[in-house]
Amino acid sequence: MEKKELSLVAAKALPALSGESLTYNAEKNVFLTLGYTSGAGNTYYKAIRLSDRLAVYYDLGQGYAYTFLNGITLFCWDGQKAKIIGQKYWGGCDWRIFSEQFAKEQSILMLKDFLKGQLKLEGANVSDQDLVAFSRSLIEETQRKQIV
Repeated sequence: MEKKELSLVAAKALPALSGESLTYNAEKNVFLTLGYTSGAGNTYYKAIRLSDRLAVYYDLGQGYAYTFLNGITLFCWDGQKAKIIGQKYWGGCDWRIFSEQFAKEQSILMLKDFLKGQLKLEGANVSDQDLVAFSRSLIEETQRKQIV
């Protein structure tokens, strides 16, 4: 998929992106929003990964020494608009230094919890091991190169 085409699909599919200035970082395989800098000198922005089913938003801050993870929001596409299916925030004394592995694992757990709730609504039962494996595969789809 071409960069321009993916950006247009993302803006249409994920309304929260419309009006945002997005750049694509090919090295990290992630879309980045324009950041803002606080009075304390920290810069805050979102890093976004997409697949045909999900969008994973990382709320990040860049301080003088570290990049830190403030939160993760998972979106799914319901065919007409983006829908939040999971959110987790860290803040205050519980902030986290950003780690790709930690962010990925947290995203997998959030998706697993969402899917587990959906299965419960359907009266179905799937093992946690199978749920984690399936959730991992969906999150890993968002990490695959979308633009060549």
